[in-house]
Amino acid sequence: MSVKIERVEVYCLQDPQANYVRFEGSYQNVLVVVHGDNGLYGIGETDSPPRVIQALIDMPSYNQLSQGLAGLLVGETLDDPRRLWEKMYAGTSWHGRHGVTLHAISALDIALWDLYARSQQRPLHHYFGGLKHPRLPVYATIYPMAAEADEFEPQIQRCLERGFRRIKICVEPWWSDRRKTFDNLQRLRSMVGDDTELMLDVAMEFTRLEQLEPYLEILKALNFRWIEAPFEPDNLQDHRLLKAITDIPVGVGDLGFTTCKEFEPYIAAQAFDIAQPDITMFGGISEVMKLQNRLAGSKRIIPHAYNTDITLAVNAHFLCAQATVEPLEFSTSPSLLRNALVRNPLRIDDNGMIAIDKEQFGLGLELNWDIIRACQIP
Repeated sequence: MSVKIERVEVYCLQDPQANYVRFEGSYQNVLVVVHGDNGLYGIGETDSPPRVIQALIDMPSYNQLSQGLAGLLVGETLDDPRRLWEKMYAGTSWHGRHGVTLHAISALDIALWDLYARSQQRPLHHYFGGLKHPRLPVYATIYPMAAEADEFEPQIQRCLERGFRRIKICVEPWWSDRRKTFDNLQRLRSMVGDDTELMLDVAMEFTRLEQLEPYLEILKALNFRWIEAPFEPDNLQDHRLLKAITDIPVGVGDLGFTTCKEFEPYIAAQAFDIAQPDITMFGGISEVMKLQNRLAGSKRIIPHAYNTDITLAVNAHFLCAQATVEPLEFSTSPSLLRNALVRNPLRIDDNGMIAIDKEQFGLGLELNWDIIRACQIP
Protein backbone atom coordinates (compact mmCIF):
# COMPACT_ATOMS: atom_id res chain seq x y z
CA MET A 1 0.00 0.00 0.00
CA SER A 2 1.38 3.40 -0.99
CA VAL A 3 0.98 5.88 1.88
CA LYS A 4 1.70 9.59 1.74
CA ILE A 5 2.36 11.70 4.81
CA GLU A 6 -0.50 14.13 5.16
CA ARG A 7 0.38 16.11 8.28
CA VAL A 8 2.46 16.12 11.47
CA GLU A 9 1.06 17.17 14.86
CA VAL A 10 3.08 18.02 17.97
CA TYR A 11 1.57 17.96 21.47
CA CYS A 12 3.48 19.56 24.35
CA LEU A 13 2.21 17.94 27.54
CA GLN A 14 2.55 18.74 31.25
CA ASP A 15 1.19 16.72 34.16
CA PRO A 16 -1.01 19.31 35.92
CA GLN A 17 -0.39 17.60 39.26
CA ALA A 18 3.36 18.15 39.30
CA ASN A 19 6.14 20.39 38.09
CA TYR A 20 9.90 20.09 37.70
CA VAL A 21 11.64 17.23 39.53
CA ARG A 22 15.42 17.20 40.02
CA PHE A 23 16.28 14.75 37.26
CA GLU A 24 13.01 13.42 35.96
CA GLY A 25 11.39 13.99 32.59
CA SER A 26 8.19 12.03 33.01
CA TYR A 27 6.10 15.01 34.20
CA GLN A 28 6.49 16.65 30.79
CA ASN A 29 6.34 15.01 27.41
CA VAL A 30 6.29 15.81 23.73
CA LEU A 31 4.06 13.56 21.66
CA VAL A 32 4.24 13.53 17.86
CA VAL A 33 1.54 12.13 15.59
CA VAL A 34 2.22 11.51 11.89
CA HIS A 35 -0.92 11.13 9.76
CA GLY A 36 -1.04 9.17 6.52
CA ASP A 37 -3.47 9.71 3.65
CA ASN A 38 -4.85 6.23 4.35
CA GLY A 39 -6.59 7.38 7.53
CA LEU A 40 -4.00 5.83 9.85
CA TYR A 41 -1.48 7.56 12.08
CA GLY A 42 1.72 6.69 13.94
CA ILE A 43 2.92 8.00 17.29
CA GLY A 44 6.28 8.80 18.82
CA GLU A 45 7.85 10.73 21.68
CA THR A 46 11.18 11.94 23.00
CA ASP A 47 12.48 12.63 26.49
CA SER A 48 13.51 16.21 25.66
CA PRO A 49 12.22 19.76 26.29
CA PRO A 50 8.83 19.83 24.56
CA ARG A 51 8.87 23.40 23.28
CA VAL A 52 12.33 22.94 21.75
CA ILE A 53 11.20 19.79 19.93
CA GLN A 54 8.05 21.54 18.74
CA ALA A 55 10.13 24.40 17.34
CA LEU A 56 12.45 22.05 15.45
CA ILE A 57 9.52 20.22 13.90
CA ASP A 58 7.32 23.21 13.07
CA MET A 59 9.98 25.81 12.12
CA PRO A 60 9.99 27.27 8.61
CA SER A 61 12.96 26.63 6.38
CA TYR A 62 16.06 28.69 7.22
CA ASN A 63 18.07 27.37 4.27
CA GLN A 64 18.30 24.09 2.36
CA LEU A 65 20.44 22.54 5.12
CA SER A 66 18.34 23.95 7.96
CA GLN A 67 14.70 23.02 7.50
CA GLY A 68 11.74 22.29 9.72
CA LEU A 69 11.25 18.56 10.10
CA ALA A 70 7.52 18.58 9.36
CA GLY A 71 8.18 20.42 6.11
CA LEU A 72 10.64 17.71 5.10
CA LEU A 73 8.04 14.97 5.66
CA VAL A 74 4.65 16.27 4.54
CA GLY A 75 3.86 15.06 1.03
CA GLU A 76 6.51 12.33 1.13
CA THR A 77 5.68 8.71 0.31
CA LEU A 78 6.24 6.45 3.30
CA ASP A 79 8.07 3.77 1.33
CA ASP A 80 10.92 3.29 3.83
CA PRO A 81 11.28 5.17 7.14
CA ARG A 82 15.07 4.84 6.87
CA ARG A 83 15.06 6.92 3.69
CA LEU A 84 13.07 9.63 5.46
CA TRP A 85 15.48 9.48 8.42
CA GLU A 86 18.32 10.28 6.04
CA LYS A 87 16.30 13.13 4.53
CA MET A 88 15.65 14.62 7.99
CA TYR A 89 19.29 14.21 8.99
CA ALA A 90 20.58 15.88 5.81
CA GLY A 91 17.95 18.62 5.94
CA THR A 92 18.98 19.69 9.45
CA SER A 93 22.76 19.37 9.11
CA TRP A 94 23.21 23.16 9.46
CA HIS A 95 21.80 23.19 13.01
CA GLY A 96 21.72 19.50 13.89
CA ARG A 97 23.69 16.24 13.57
CA HIS A 98 23.81 15.81 17.37
CA GLY A 99 21.80 16.59 20.47
CA VAL A 100 18.28 17.93 20.50
CA THR A 101 17.79 17.81 16.72
CA LEU A 102 18.36 14.06 16.88
CA HIS A 103 15.83 13.91 19.70
CA ALA A 104 13.22 15.45 17.40
CA ILE A 105 14.20 13.12 14.55
CA SER A 106 13.90 10.20 16.99
CA ALA A 107 10.30 11.02 17.90
CA LEU A 108 9.32 11.39 14.26
CA ASP A 109 11.17 8.25 13.22
CA ILE A 110 9.29 6.21 15.82
CA ALA A 111 5.99 7.64 14.57
CA LEU A 112 6.95 6.91 10.96
CA TRP A 113 7.77 3.28 11.76
CA ASP A 114 4.52 2.93 13.72
CA LEU A 115 2.52 4.30 10.78
CA TYR A 116 4.51 2.20 8.32
CA ALA A 117 3.95 -1.02 10.30
CA ARG A 118 0.25 -0.26 10.83
CA SER A 119 -0.16 0.38 7.11
CA GLN A 120 1.61 -2.91 6.32
CA GLN A 121 -0.51 -4.64 8.99
CA ARG A 122 2.55 -5.93 10.82
CA PRO A 123 3.80 -5.55 14.38
CA LEU A 124 6.85 -3.35 14.83
CA HIS A 125 9.01 -6.26 16.00
CA HIS A 126 8.74 -7.73 12.48
CA TYR A 127 11.24 -5.09 11.30
CA PHE A 128 13.70 -5.88 14.10
CA GLY A 129 13.85 -9.50 12.97
CA GLY A 130 10.59 -10.99 14.21
CA LEU A 131 9.26 -12.22 17.53
CA LYS A 132 11.69 -14.52 19.36
CA HIS A 133 10.58 -13.99 22.97
CA PRO A 134 6.79 -13.80 23.56
CA ARG A 135 7.45 -12.79 27.19
CA LEU A 136 10.11 -10.46 28.57
CA PRO A 137 11.45 -9.88 32.07
CA VAL A 138 10.85 -6.37 33.40
CA TYR A 139 12.83 -4.29 35.88
CA ALA A 140 11.54 -1.39 37.95
CA THR A 141 13.47 1.86 38.12
CA ILE A 142 12.93 3.66 41.41
CA TYR A 143 13.62 7.39 41.31
CA PRO A 144 14.03 9.22 43.55
CA MET A 145 14.76 6.73 46.31
CA ALA A 146 14.23 7.95 49.85
CA ALA A 147 17.28 8.51 52.03
CA GLU A 148 16.06 6.62 55.11
CA ALA A 149 15.38 2.90 55.24
CA ASP A 150 11.98 3.28 56.88
CA GLU A 151 11.00 5.58 53.99
CA PHE A 152 12.40 3.58 51.08
CA GLU A 153 11.10 0.26 52.40
CA PRO A 154 7.52 1.08 51.23
CA GLN A 155 8.93 2.00 47.79
CA ILE A 156 10.63 -1.37 47.54
CA GLN A 157 7.65 -3.26 48.90
CA ARG A 158 5.31 -1.73 46.33
CA CYS A 159 7.58 -2.99 43.55
CA LEU A 160 7.72 -6.49 44.98
CA GLU A 161 3.94 -6.56 45.42
CA ARG A 162 3.48 -5.58 41.75
CA GLY A 163 5.52 -8.59 40.69
CA PHE A 164 8.90 -6.99 39.97
CA ARG A 165 11.83 -9.33 40.49
CA ARG A 166 14.40 -6.84 39.20
CA ILE A 167 14.96 -3.35 40.62
CA LYS A 168 17.25 -0.51 39.60
CA ILE A 169 18.10 2.30 41.98
CA CYS A 170 19.92 5.56 41.29
CA VAL A 171 22.74 7.46 42.97
CA GLU A 172 21.02 10.09 45.11
CA PRO A 173 22.36 13.10 47.08
CA TRP A 174 22.67 10.91 50.18
CA TRP A 175 25.43 8.93 48.48
CA SER A 176 27.79 11.70 49.62
CA ASP A 177 27.56 10.01 53.06
CA ARG A 178 29.48 6.80 52.44
CA ARG A 179 28.53 5.07 55.69
CA LYS A 180 24.86 5.81 55.17
CA THR A 181 25.05 4.52 51.61
CA PHE A 182 26.68 1.27 52.68
CA ASP A 183 23.98 0.76 55.31
CA ASN A 184 21.19 1.55 52.84
CA LEU A 185 22.56 -0.82 50.20
CA GLN A 186 22.85 -3.66 52.70
CA ARG A 187 19.35 -2.95 53.98
CA LEU A 188 18.05 -2.93 50.43
CA ARG A 189 19.53 -6.35 49.70
CA SER A 190 18.07 -7.78 52.89
CA MET A 191 14.63 -6.39 51.96
CA VAL A 192 14.51 -7.89 48.48
CA GLY A 193 16.30 -11.16 49.22
CA ASP A 194 18.91 -12.95 47.19
CA ASP A 195 16.63 -13.84 44.26
CA THR A 196 15.82 -10.25 43.24
CA GLU A 197 18.21 -8.67 40.76
CA LEU A 198 19.58 -5.22 41.60
CA MET A 199 21.13 -2.65 39.27
CA LEU A 200 22.63 0.80 39.83
CA ASP A 201 22.16 3.89 37.68
CA VAL A 202 24.80 6.47 38.61
CA ALA A 203 23.04 8.93 36.26
CA MET A 204 26.32 10.85 35.92
CA GLU A 205 26.11 12.01 39.56
CA PHE A 206 29.82 11.20 39.80
CA THR A 207 32.33 12.97 37.58
CA ARG A 208 35.49 11.01 38.46
CA LEU A 209 36.40 7.39 39.01
CA GLU A 210 37.70 8.05 42.53
CA GLN A 211 34.17 9.05 43.59
CA LEU A 212 32.67 5.72 42.47
CA GLU A 213 35.57 3.42 43.27
CA PRO A 214 34.89 3.15 47.06
CA TYR A 215 31.50 1.58 46.29
CA LEU A 216 32.64 -1.09 43.86
CA GLU A 217 33.41 -3.70 46.50
CA ILE A 218 30.01 -3.53 48.18
CA LEU A 219 28.19 -3.42 44.83
CA LYS A 220 29.97 -6.63 43.86
CA ALA A 221 29.32 -8.24 47.24
CA LEU A 222 25.61 -7.42 46.96
CA ASN A 223 25.52 -8.82 43.40
CA PHE A 224 24.54 -5.71 41.47
CA ARG A 225 24.03 -6.73 37.84
CA TRP A 226 25.36 -3.56 36.21
CA ILE A 227 26.56 0.00 36.75
CA GLU A 228 24.85 2.45 34.38
CA ALA A 229 25.94 5.92 33.19
CA PRO A 230 28.85 6.17 35.65
CA PHE A 231 30.28 9.43 34.25
CA GLU A 232 29.46 12.06 31.64
CA PRO A 233 29.85 10.88 28.03
CA ASP A 234 32.97 12.98 27.35
CA ASN A 235 34.86 11.20 30.13
CA LEU A 236 35.90 8.18 28.10
CA GLN A 237 39.07 7.67 30.15
CA ASP A 238 37.30 6.97 33.44
CA HIS A 239 34.83 4.65 31.71
CA ARG A 240 37.78 2.69 30.35
CA LEU A 241 39.49 2.57 33.75
CA LEU A 242 36.28 1.51 35.51
CA LYS A 243 35.83 -1.33 33.03
CA ALA A 244 39.41 -2.44 33.76
CA ILE A 245 39.04 -2.59 37.57
CA THR A 246 35.62 -4.23 37.98
CA ASP A 247 33.87 -7.24 36.53
CA ILE A 248 30.47 -5.65 37.18
CA PRO A 249 29.12 -4.88 33.68
CA VAL A 250 29.28 -1.21 32.71
CA GLY A 251 26.42 0.36 30.72
CA VAL A 252 26.65 3.53 28.64
CA GLY A 253 24.60 5.46 26.13
CA ASP A 254 21.37 6.39 27.88
CA LEU A 255 22.31 10.00 28.64
CA GLY A 256 23.61 12.15 25.83
CA PHE A 257 24.40 9.62 23.10
CA THR A 258 22.91 10.44 19.70
CA THR A 259 23.62 8.11 16.75
CA CYS A 260 26.06 5.22 16.49
CA LYS A 261 28.91 7.64 15.90
CA GLU A 262 29.02 8.47 19.61
CA PHE A 263 29.45 4.80 20.49
CA GLU A 264 32.48 4.40 18.23
CA PRO A 265 35.14 5.76 20.66
CA TYR A 266 33.70 3.52 23.41
CA ILE A 267 33.80 0.50 21.13
CA ALA A 268 37.41 1.24 20.17
CA ALA A 269 38.42 1.70 23.82
CA GLN A 270 36.51 -1.40 25.03
CA ALA A 271 35.00 0.91 27.66
CA PHE A 272 31.59 -0.71 28.19
CA ASP A 273 29.69 -3.99 28.34
CA ILE A 274 26.09 -2.89 27.73
CA ALA A 275 24.81 -0.37 25.19
CA GLN A 276 21.83 1.48 26.69
CA PRO A 277 20.58 3.92 24.06
CA ASP A 278 17.37 5.80 24.69
CA ILE A 279 15.68 5.14 21.36
CA THR A 280 13.59 8.32 21.77
CA MET A 281 16.79 10.41 21.82
CA PHE A 282 19.40 8.24 20.09
CA GLY A 283 17.97 8.58 16.59
CA GLY A 284 14.85 6.46 16.79
CA ILE A 285 14.17 3.00 15.43
CA SER A 286 16.20 3.52 12.25
CA GLU A 287 19.33 4.35 14.23
CA VAL A 288 18.99 1.57 16.80
CA MET A 289 18.74 -0.85 13.85
CA LYS A 290 22.18 0.42 12.80
CA LEU A 291 23.50 -0.09 16.33
CA GLN A 292 22.07 -3.61 16.37
CA ASN A 293 23.99 -4.39 13.18
CA ARG A 294 27.12 -2.58 14.37
CA LEU A 295 27.41 -4.53 17.62
CA ALA A 296 26.19 -7.79 16.07
CA GLY A 297 26.15 -9.78 19.30
CA SER A 298 29.48 -8.44 20.58
CA LYS A 299 27.77 -6.29 23.24
CA ARG A 300 24.48 -6.46 25.05
CA ILE A 301 21.85 -3.84 24.12
CA ILE A 302 19.33 -2.88 26.81
CA PRO A 303 17.56 0.35 25.82
CA HIS A 304 16.82 3.07 28.37
CA ALA A 305 13.11 3.71 29.04
CA TYR A 306 12.27 6.27 31.70
CA ASN A 307 9.28 7.69 29.86
CA THR A 308 5.70 6.77 28.93
CA ASP A 309 4.20 3.56 27.60
CA ILE A 310 5.16 4.65 24.10
CA THR A 311 8.85 4.25 24.93
CA LEU A 312 8.15 0.99 26.77
CA ALA A 313 6.38 -0.41 23.73
CA VAL A 314 9.21 0.59 21.37
CA ASN A 315 11.75 -1.12 23.63
CA ALA A 316 9.58 -4.21 24.08
CA HIS A 317 9.30 -4.65 20.31
CA PHE A 318 13.08 -4.27 20.02
CA LEU A 319 13.96 -6.65 22.85
CA CYS A 320 11.51 -9.39 21.92
CA ALA A 321 13.23 -9.72 18.54
CA GLN A 322 16.80 -10.02 19.83
CA ALA A 323 18.73 -13.29 20.01
CA THR A 324 19.09 -13.27 23.80
CA VAL A 325 16.58 -12.31 26.48
CA GLU A 326 17.26 -8.95 28.13
CA PRO A 327 15.11 -7.07 30.68
CA LEU A 328 12.77 -4.21 29.81
CA GLU A 329 13.10 -1.04 31.89
CA PHE A 330 9.86 0.06 33.56
CA SER A 331 9.61 3.50 35.15
CA THR A 332 7.77 3.66 38.48
CA SER A 333 7.11 7.40 38.21
CA PRO A 334 3.64 8.37 39.52
CA SER A 335 3.24 10.89 36.69
CA LEU A 336 -0.16 11.00 35.01
CA LEU A 337 1.60 10.99 31.63
CA ARG A 338 3.63 7.96 32.59
CA ASN A 339 0.60 6.00 33.72
CA ALA A 340 -2.33 7.11 31.58
CA LEU A 341 -1.14 8.40 28.18
CA VAL A 342 -2.25 5.17 26.48
CA ARG A 343 -5.34 3.08 27.11
CA ASN A 344 -3.73 -0.34 26.66
CA PRO A 345 -0.37 -0.32 28.47
CA LEU A 346 1.91 -3.28 28.96
CA ARG A 347 0.94 -5.25 32.06
CA ILE A 348 3.32 -6.97 34.47
CA ASP A 349 2.40 -10.42 35.70
CA ASP A 350 3.13 -11.89 39.14
CA ASN A 351 6.48 -13.20 37.93
CA GLY A 352 7.77 -9.83 36.77
CA MET A 353 7.17 -10.53 33.08
CA ILE A 354 5.23 -8.87 30.27
CA ALA A 355 3.65 -10.59 27.28
CA ILE A 356 4.00 -9.33 23.72
CA ASP A 357 0.66 -9.03 21.90
CA LYS A 358 1.19 -10.73 18.54
CA GLU A 359 -2.13 -9.58 17.08
CA GLN A 360 -1.61 -5.80 17.07
CA PHE A 361 0.01 -3.76 14.32
CA GLY A 362 2.77 -1.18 14.72
CA LEU A 363 3.34 -0.34 18.37
CA GLY A 364 -0.13 -1.63 19.12
CA LEU A 365 -1.03 1.36 21.30
CA GLU A 366 -4.24 3.35 21.67
CA LEU A 367 -3.76 6.94 22.82
CA ASN A 368 -5.83 8.36 25.67
CA TRP A 369 -7.03 11.58 24.06
CA ASP A 370 -8.78 12.70 27.26
CA ILE A 371 -5.39 12.79 29.03
CA ILE A 372 -3.76 14.52 26.06
CA ARG A 373 -6.38 17.27 26.11
CA ALA A 374 -6.14 17.62 29.90
CA CYS A 375 -2.35 17.87 29.85
CA GLN A 376 -1.71 19.87 26.69
CA ILE A 377 0.23 23.07 27.29
CA PRO A 378 -1.68 25.96 25.66
